[in-house]
Amino acid sequence: MPWLGIEQRVNEERARVVMEELALIVRRTIGLVEVKTSRGWVKFRVYEVEGVIEGVAAVLASRLGVPVFESGRHLILGEASARLWDEGVKVAFPNGDSEIIPIFTFDGFLDLRMPTSNVRGVKATMIVGGKVYELPLKLNDLLEIYSRGRNLVEKIEKAASVYGLERIVSREALESLRKSKREVRVEVDYETGFVFLLEGGRMKTIPLSRYFIELIYGGELEKAKSLYEGAPESTRVELAELIRDEYEVARSLGLEARVQRLKSIAEKLGLSL
Repeated sequence: MPWLGIEQRVNEERARVVMEELALIVRRTIGLVEVKTSRGWVKFRVYEVEGVIEGVAAVLASRLGVPVFESGRHLILGEASARLWDEGVKVAFPNGDSEIIPIFTFDGFLDLRMPTSNVRGVKATMIVGGKVYELPLKLNDLLEIYSRGRNLVEKIEKAASVYGLERIVSREALESLRKSKREVRVEVDYETGFVFLLEGGRMKTIPLSRYFIELIYGGELEKAKSLYEGAPESTRVELAELIRDEYEVARSLGLEARVQRLKSIAEKLGLSL
């Protein structure tokens, strides 16, 4: 939706009146945003509006006697079909001068909108799995994304490699990961069949079946039982069959320690081998 930015000295009530006189509908006030113009940094109060916005900045700048900017589809700088373009604002001054300033770079390959050095007070955003996240990502954002599938994780990794890790992941999230070097945080996604592990400041993804078997062979039978009991029926059937297959292989190879572990978990889960 288009934006109108009116120099902050004009109070919100006055701004709304003049915008409505031009048949614009003010949807919400976004806040204060600074734009670097040829005359220096100018602080605007920004409004999200609905209506025909092209040319409005010049009209309002003349009427209010302050700089005003407009932004919308008519200020996409570059070819959208190329999937990489700038989004600009047109700043109009009371004396009739105007200039177009790019304030966002949009990366259609990564669905990422990054502020340029010409703007302050706005956040970068990224669409991941259909949801818009503010950048840099918080720890809870990361965990949510990692729980939703490996393809989304790869998108974050690609963005970090292109734009820099600290622009994509918050300093606080990185610090939390570094502090958890001796801790392992586990997120199980039964729907995708993957387990997401946060360990030593790193994240990795492994198949649910592999994680389940590793728990059993590692002697963590209660954790394996909890994972099994929390699974949907279809997944429990698959895990039960996995136990039986592993049992047959271990028995045929004479791996007695594994045989005993598999017998123990089968007994805990009420399964026959």
